[in-house]
Amino acid sequence: MKQVLLLSVISSFSVIAQAQQALVKGALQNKDNGRPLTELEVTIPELKLMKVTNAEGRFTFSQVPYGTYKLVVNTSANKKETIEINVSQEVVDLGQLTYAIDDAAISASSGQAPTISLEENASSSDDDGISDQSVSGVLTASRDPYLAAASYTFGPQRYQLRGYKRDQLEVYMNGLPMNDAESGSAFFGQWGGLNDAFRNQTVTFGLNPSEVGFGGLAGSTQIEATAADQRKQTRISYASSNRTYRNRLMITHSSGLNEKGWAYSVSGSKRWSQEGYIPGTFYDGYSAYLAVSKKINNANSIHLTAFGAPTSRGKAMPATQEAMDLAGSNFYNPNWGYVDGEKKNARINNSNQPTAILTYKYNPNSNTQWNTSLGFQTGYNGNTAIDWYNAMDPRPDYYRNLPSYFLYDPRGADADMAAAQKDYLSADPSRMQVNWQRLYDANRMNVRTVNGVTGKRSVYLIGEDRDDINKYMFNTTLQKVVGNHTKITAGVAGILQKTESYRKAYDLLGGDYYVNLNQFAERTYIGNNDYNQNDLNNPNGIVYKGDKYGYDYKSDFIRSYAWGQGEFTYNKVDFFLTGRLGMESFQRTGIFKNGLFAGDSEGKSERFDFVTYAVKGGATYKIDGRNYLYVSGGMMTNAPTFDNTFISPRTRNKAIDNAKVERVTTLEGGYLLRSPFLNGRLSGFVTDTKDITDIKRFYHEDYRTFVNYVLQDVNVRNLGGELALKAKLSPTFSATAVASWTQVFYTSRPQASVYLDNDTSTKVAKQTIYMKDYYVSAGPQSAYTLGLNYNSPKYWYANINVNMFDRNFIEVNPARLTSDAVEFVQKGSDQWNQILGQEKLPAYFTVDLFCGTSLKLKKYLKGASNDMYLYLNVGVNNLLNNTNIRTGGFEQLRFDVATQNVDRFPAKYFYGYGANYFVNVTFKF
Repeated sequence: MKQVLLLSVISSFSVIAQAQQALVKGALQNKDNGRPLTELEVTIPELKLMKVTNAEGRFTFSQVPYGTYKLVVNTSANKKETIEINVSQEVVDLGQLTYAIDDAAISASSGQAPTISLEENASSSDDDGISDQSVSGVLTASRDPYLAAASYTFGPQRYQLRGYKRDQLEVYMNGLPMNDAESGSAFFGQWGGLNDAFRNQTVTFGLNPSEVGFGGLAGSTQIEATAADQRKQTRISYASSNRTYRNRLMITHSSGLNEKGWAYSVSGSKRWSQEGYIPGTFYDGYSAYLAVSKKINNANSIHLTAFGAPTSRGKAMPATQEAMDLAGSNFYNPNWGYVDGEKKNARINNSNQPTAILTYKYNPNSNTQWNTSLGFQTGYNGNTAIDWYNAMDPRPDYYRNLPSYFLYDPRGADADMAAAQKDYLSADPSRMQVNWQRLYDANRMNVRTVNGVTGKRSVYLIGEDRDDINKYMFNTTLQKVVGNHTKITAGVAGILQKTESYRKAYDLLGGDYYVNLNQFAERTYIGNNDYNQNDLNNPNGIVYKGDKYGYDYKSDFIRSYAWGQGEFTYNKVDFFLTGRLGMESFQRTGIFKNGLFAGDSEGKSERFDFVTYAVKGGATYKIDGRNYLYVSGGMMTNAPTFDNTFISPRTRNKAIDNAKVERVTTLEGGYLLRSPFLNGRLSGFVTDTKDITDIKRFYHEDYRTFVNYVLQDVNVRNLGGELALKAKLSPTFSATAVASWTQVFYTSRPQASVYLDNDTSTKVAKQTIYMKDYYVSAGPQSAYTLGLNYNSPKYWYANINVNMFDRNFIEVNPARLTSDAVEFVQKGSDQWNQILGQEKLPAYFTVDLFCGTSLKLKKYLKGASNDMYLYLNVGVNNLLNNTNIRTGGFEQLRFDVATQNVDRFPAKYFYGYGANYFVNVTFKF
């Protein structure tokens, strides 16, 4: 009886204690334009509680004891706003709190990490055997110290958030999905150079619920770019750097909402360099933005946003260490050579995909939001390269041009020839570059008559692989706050994308015309005048500058989905549940009638339709107002991509057998600490992705032609953890420590089917790939940083970070992971280990330094107005100028099975920049 009584008393006290704690919530609004203030710190100092506002400017404190407290809003690092709150009921709703933002402080803090700009992830290598995927696309760092480090400190080193590919980050612009329907990735260069107009962003990480969509495994980024979202101001900025471009000039003017409810915003920029950090690269980019908003009344508004960024840039290429050593630099770039004393780059990326978005917003009250957007995007993306017909390979780093060719010649080593070739190449650095004069001369001397046309027939030219894109986008999202504890969000979205892919003659290199023939088919089928035609509808087609040749096909994509989400907030527990049901469809239509595949190249292919689903949910247990435990999980499916469904979309309609969706299961959880003086996370995750299809296309040494190497049933596991702490040591000093440990590896032995690309035969081989437990190349899988930050009350700051990176593995060649590759090789021998081993790149350290200041010009200049400011931000990465940092690499897909010598086609590597800087000066008024 006494035990029962004691339990009753304890229970009563627990109920009373629970009853005496409350939820305190509110939302912050910008005084200038009425928009939500996101990612601002809100604290209750007496209780050592801290929150950061979300995408809607909302914050919620749990387990706040009844009483009267000071609520502090940190509108900047140097300015605080304080109000008194009375907590006397279960839910205290403070409503909308309106504040002005400290211009000087916010600009200083936003410039603390100028290493990542919208356009700076420019080391493109999509056609070089390794994916260029980095977290640089996460445009804002958030207050989370791990995300800040991943975006700004780790990003330049090819770090991938949790090892996920970039198609696992969903990007939305004014609510519209911006990820490409074909690849699934978002390309931030489409709005590069418009930093001022696109700085209003909200990031969700991992499986956390998003305000605008389901989100990817890496989370989502929402960019609000309407005119009404822009602060009333004019900004003129100039930036200097030694990275991809040397100069950037940017001008932005925003009117703010006037008394009649109108607002407009315009921005333009120019980015340029004759040569970037890597020799032979250049940059020539323009950007433009125009937006108009009309506030019809307090509930209704309409917005038009348009932008574009036409850009042309010279590209760099990875190379073998042998080629780099011969050139005397780890930043050797084989793409360029001299023409009349000027550097000419063979590989240029040309892109421009202007976009227009029309948005309607209905917000009758603070608890209801309905946003609908329509968008249209058009334009092109092209990549150039040298092409040739029945002529010597012109690439300066072609393996037959290097000394190692003579050392590892299957017919026998010739050390004397190797030494002579080394001496020849080392004697003149230009011999390791493209010999443009030889190519021009070969074309000018080749006078021929073809199809009644007489002139200089080019045997060398620069071709451009082009994608011309038209994309239509739609999204509507309704969000409703129900009562004090529930928020419901639902939406429908769709994308219709039509793409034409072809090769065109970009530069005939002194010739008059080119002939549209397949030289590889001519080698296989000597004398057959049909098989060697790239287009039977135009045999021996004469190609002038700008004409299409090689291949030409269209693809259309349809993606649509409906999704819903419930978020539930209580004093001790928060939880959410999100679901999505979608449909994806694509089809190929051949324009050219390829001679090798006359019956399967022209016209429409079968249409592929996939139904996809995704569901995720999670819960957070609040130990108290500062300490939290959370767990989230999800299951989803992804449709295969177009390029991984059609065996060779450039030549024919044939698709892989048994195309199917990828299956993903994921789990994450951890501990969060949120307080005014210490902010941190300890988290872990595991994700299994199964039934991946991956098609690799390369020249096969055994078959002596290009092949399509179809890997099916590839399984991958991503697992790891993060530890991040940010401590406020004093009102001006803070310290940050972040550690990320990831392990991304294959968990299956997939089957590989081999198809020849210049042969009428179908599948010629099927092999088992013993890649289980090999690492996926996903950037450094261990990354660490220690940072010390100083924010002066006089509006200047300085940050220094010491970083370490390790466990970076190069991409394996699946053809070396077969029984054929090690046939007759003694198990455990050095040769066995060379063939089957996976190279781990060396660990390395870097040091980064950032500093900046902001000046209110009225203090220094007579006649200056109150809103005139001058900002200066400086960032230096790799301060110690380490030029031996290998940030990535891959085994060449070409492997000599006959000799089983990996040194004949060695790995190629990427090197990170040495000391590099970014200086930005901005005048605002």
